[in-house]
Amino acid sequence: MKPLVMLVACLPLFLGACAATPTKTPHVLSGEARPDTVIQKGDAAAMTGDHGAAVMFYKQALSQEPSAATWYRLGLAEHHLDEPERAMWAFKKALELDPAHGASLQRVALHYTARAKVEEASSYLERLLALDADNWVAHNARGVLADLEQRFDEAADHYSVAIRLHSGSALLWNNLGYSRYLAGDFILAHRYFEYALQLDSSYGTARNNLALVLARQLKYAEALALMVSAGDEVAAYSDIGYLAFRMGHYARAEAFLTEAIRRSPTYNSQAYQNRAAVRAAIRAEAG
Repeated sequence: MKPLVMLVACLPLFLGACAATPTKTPHVLSGEARPDTVIQKGDAAAMTGDHGAAVMFYKQALSQEPSAATWYRLGLAEHHLDEPERAMWAFKKALELDPAHGASLQRVALHYTARAKVEEASSYLERLLALDADNWVAHNARGVLADLEQRFDEAADHYSVAIRLHSGSALLWNNLGYSRYLAGDFILAHRYFEYALQLDSSYGTARNNLALVLARQLKYAEALALMVSAGDEVAAYSDIGYLAFRMGHYARAEAFLTEAIRRSPTYNSQAYQNRAAVRAAIRAEAG
């Protein structure tokens, strides 16, 4: 189980966010069609999840009448096709035409933030916040960047601003909690993860991070119960065993991993690998 500092899985601020199962759209690309008509066809394709068709329509529209808005639409379609570099190229083309295109600035900033490119991300975030000082996504991203550089108090300030602007976000409370965890403040981290789960009881990242804090406090029974509540007992024993191993609690780790294997002897290969690592660590400690 790997603790995560999440950014934004799917922003509701963007056209065609998290589209459903693709529905094919007829590829009618008439050179005589007006650019706005072609864009409408691209939008319709994007809304049904047919992002390949959307790319074709947007490219035709751009060949007739380039605009920041259409480049942005093309970037979104490429993003949904899992083409991050093509998406970034399109967003940057939008910014060439309109340096104040906020949605493109946000997309580029998040791209660099997710890849821990602090200098590049910070530059775009500054431009974005200059346009909109109340952009909670930008404040959250600045918190993530500060955490990457171990500036934990600064990170907490950014998350606090984001929460003031968007208080109902479990993601933000989770990120604030993880920042406090990194700073060694387990009490506050525990509180913030619990609050994130109050906002969204199904939020697995916050649940995993809360289990991490409980394990760090040697509250293994509570951590295990929390993970079991997610519904997969074998994975719970395996994950808690891995946590104990990472923290150097080898006897506990071996016990949890052995129980995971007992409950699923033929399926849980990761538990076998982790238990072997634990036993090697025990032998190394013994000299």
